[in-house]
Amino acid sequence: MIEASFLWCWDARPYPAFPAREDVWADGAAWRLGHWLTGRVGLSNLSEVVTELCMRAGVEADVSGLRGVVSGFVADGPTSVGMHLEPLMAAFDFAAAERGGVVTFFHRDDAVADIAASVLTQASAARPFAKRGDAAQTPIEARVRFLDAMKDYRIASVSARRLDRAEGGVESVDAPLVLEPAAAEAMAQALLSDRRAAAESLDVEVGPAQLALEPGDLVRFDGGATYLIARIEDTEARRMELRRARDATAPDLALPEPAPPSPPADSPTPVLAVLDLPALPGVEDDDRPLAAVFAAPWRGQHEVFAGPEDALMTRRAIVRRAAIMGELVWALWPGPVGRWDRGNRMRVRIFDGALSSASAAAVLAGANVFAIQNGGEWEIVQARDCVLVSDGEYVFSGLLRGQAGSAHAMAAPHPIGARIIKLDERLARLEIGAHEWREALPFAAPPSGALPSDARAARSEIILPHAGLRPRAPAHLRARKLTGGDIRLSWVRCARIGGDAWGPGEPSLGFGAERYRVEVQSGVNKRMAEVSVPSWTYSAAAQAEDFGAPPGSLHFRVAQIDDGGRPGLNKELTITL
Repeated sequence: MIEASFLWCWDARPYPAFPAREDVWADGAAWRLGHWLTGRVGLSNLSEVVTELCMRAGVEADVSGLRGVVSGFVADGPTSVGMHLEPLMAAFDFAAAERGGVVTFFHRDDAVADIAASVLTQASAARPFAKRGDAAQTPIEARVRFLDAMKDYRIASVSARRLDRAEGGVESVDAPLVLEPAAAEAMAQALLSDRRAAAESLDVEVGPAQLALEPGDLVRFDGGATYLIARIEDTEARRMELRRARDATAPDLALPEPAPPSPPADSPTPVLAVLDLPALPGVEDDDRPLAAVFAAPWRGQHEVFAGPEDALMTRRAIVRRAAIMGELVWALWPGPVGRWDRGNRMRVRIFDGALSSASAAAVLAGANVFAIQNGGEWEIVQARDCVLVSDGEYVFSGLLRGQAGSAHAMAAPHPIGARIIKLDERLARLEIGAHEWREALPFAAPPSGALPSDARAARSEIILPHAGLRPRAPAHLRARKLTGGDIRLSWVRCARIGGDAWGPGEPSLGFGAERYRVEVQSGVNKRMAEVSVPSWTYSAAAQAEDFGAPPGSLHFRVAQIDDGGRPGLNKELTITL
C-alpha cells in the first residue's frame, strides 16, 4: 500500500507543446522550475541506472560519485554490462576503476590528481616530450546514433568531424539513449576528442611515494595536460604509461528544454540545391559548398543531411530561411566576361520572394549575385536591373557574366528551366569530410523537423569538385611562331583569391608553388609538359617528333596545378600554321 503521495499538478496541456509553445501559453518559461510534473516523471538518476545494470550482472559497484539524470535508456539484448555502460559513460563523461575490490564510478573532473613534476625521476625529467601515434590511424569523424524524444523516439544521427584535411577513419557509437540533438552532438564531439587525444602517450617514472596511483586514475603534472594511467610497472621506480585525456565536460543535470512538436504531416517536400562554388569575395577562406533550400509553405528551419545511405546520413547544415530560387523563362546565351553584357537579357521566374535593381557601383561592389546551374557547375552572374514584368517574373539586364572564374560554366545557351539561385545570407555552408570531395555523395533534405529517411525528403547525389580550392583557368592564352618554326605560348595566371586588387604588385598565388600543365592535342594528347612560369616553347624538333611533319594546325590546353598535383580549369587555343 502507498501511505502518502506527493505528486502535484499533472498538467492537462500536452507535452512538449507545453512548455515549448510559449506563443500559446505565457507560463511556459515557468515549467523549468515550477510545480508541473508533465515531462519530468520519466527521469532517473544516473546512479540508479548504473546500479541497476551492475546488479543484473552481479557486479558490486560504488556509484556515490555519479550525478546527472537519464531521460531514457534501452537495454534491448543480452550483452555484457560493459557494453551497456559504454554509451552512458560517453554521454555523462564518467569512468570506472577498481578500488578495494569494488568497481567505483566517478566523473573525470572529480578524479584528477595534481602531481608536482618534481616527483619525476631524473630519467623522466630528461625526456619531457610525449609520443604521438600515426595520424592516419586516428579518426577524423565521430558519429552517434540515438533516440530522439522530440521525434517519437525514432533513431536519429549526428556527427562531429575535423575541418582540416587530415586522413583517418570514422568512429561510430550506437547509443540506446534518449537524447536531445544538442546533447548527442556534444557526445560526438567528446568521443572524437577522446580518440584524437588518446593518440598521444607519455612514459614517466615516479618514486615509490606515489603508491596510491592506480591504472585508470587521471593525473596532471603542475597543472598541465590531463593524462590517464593506462599501465603501471613497479620496479625500483614506478613506471607509468600515460594516455592523453581530453578535458572534462559537465554532466546533464536535468531534462533539456523541450522543443516544439514536429510540424504536421502536410509539410511539403523541399527543393534542394547544393552549390560548390569558387572562392567568393569576402569569404575566400571558406571553401565549403552552399546549401539552398526552398519550401512553400516554409514550416521552419530545414536540415540537410549527407552520407552513403539513410542510416548513416548525418546533419551537415541547418538552413533557417528559404532561398530565393527560380528558373529561366528565356534561354540565356553566352556573353562577354570582364565587362558589361549589354546584349543579353534574362527573364526568370522566382518561386517566392522579391528582387530589386541596384546601381552600377553597388553591383561592382558585390550586389545582386546569382548562380545559374549548368549540370554540376554554376555560372555566377550579377544583374544591375531587375524589373518585375509579371507575377513572380523579372527581366534582368546590365549583366556581368562568368564572375569569380565561372566562365567555364557558361552554357551555349543556358536552357529554359535552368535553376537560378540568389547568393545571399539565406544559404548555409555544408560540412564536408576530406574524403568526400570528388566522390558521389548522396544528399537529403527532409521536410522541416523530419528525418532523412522520410519519404518526402528531397534527394540528390552530387560529385563535389572542390571548386573553392580549384585553380582557375589562365587568361590571355596566346601563341607566336618564332624563327626556325618554334612556337611560343604565353598566358596570364588568374588568381583564385585576392585577384580584384588594383594596386601595384602581383595578386596572391593561392598555392605553395606556381605550376602549369601544357598539353598539345590532335584528337589525342601528343605532348604534355609541366612548367613553373606562364610560358612554354614548343620546339620545331618536338613538333616533328610528335607529328612526323609540320602540322597544319595545333590545339593547346593549359591549366594551373594545385598543391595536390591536380590540374584546375583549362584554357584552350587552336592555331593554324
